Amino acid sequence: MSTNIVPLKAGGQILPIIPQSIEEIFRLAQGIAASNLAPQGMRTPEQIMVAIMTGLELGLPPMFAIQKIAVINGRPSIWGDAVPALLWARGFKLREWMDGDGEKLTAHCEVTRPDGDKISRAFSVANARKAGLWGKTGPWSQHPERMLQMRARGFCCRDGASDVLTGLYIAEELQEPLRDVTPAKAAVLEVPDEIQPQAMVLAAPDADEPLADADGFLFKLEEDIALCTSVEELSEIEAHNRDMIARLPKAQKTKAEQMLKDAAE
Repeated sequence: MSTNIVPLKAGGQILPIIPQSIEEIFRLAQGIAASNLAPQGMRTPEQIMVAIMTGLELGLPPMFAIQKIAVINGRPSIWGDAVPALLWARGFKLREWMDGDGEKLTAHCEVTRPDGDKISRAFSVANARKAGLWGKTGPWSQHPERMLQMRARGFCCRDGASDVLTGLYIAEELQEPLRDVTPAKAAVLEVPDEIQPQAMVLAAPDADEPLADADGFLFKLEEDIALCTSVEELSEIEAHNRDMIARLPKAQKTKAEQMLKDAAE
């Protein structure tokens, strides 16, 4: 039997393991999945692989990415406490503060880009009420100031540091599903000039047809109303959505009309 003892080595720089190919990413994801130590919602190698790839595009190492990338309502997002780290690492400055109290409480966020440009956004209790968030069961009841902060941070950082976040939403914002409720445009079929001199336009959806995603439309309408800052903007929102509101079922139509009425008061 050998009596040689190999001493343990101390020191050395600690570096993250960064996969260099899709095969290496999947191999790492398999190991994490098998350990059962991945966050909730990332139980399969495929889910973990998506989180790792999203993190790598943002500049996050894999093990940090699976802790800070969240999949909410089917879309990758990033937890708000990771955003300052991303911005600071790229030369951005981030300033946040609260003012007012009670119904006047407002969260502010200001991003200063490396070139000196400043972008600021705010989110208030009034905004949260209009969006149907204030007092809602869950984080909005348990940590209302934190949720106001995350909303202001999300708007400000997506607008002021879009090159860093690449449009990624902050996970704390996605407490409700964000659905695409843009009305479908008429499809245009291009026809060669020698066959027909004008393009053929297929019929748009029937204007009397009930709206398929009524709840999604209401959610988006609430967000739009919460963000408007003047009577003129509110009028534009009402005019833009008038046809869609007319196609809502009776209960949702009444709710939409009430939201607009309350906002105008």
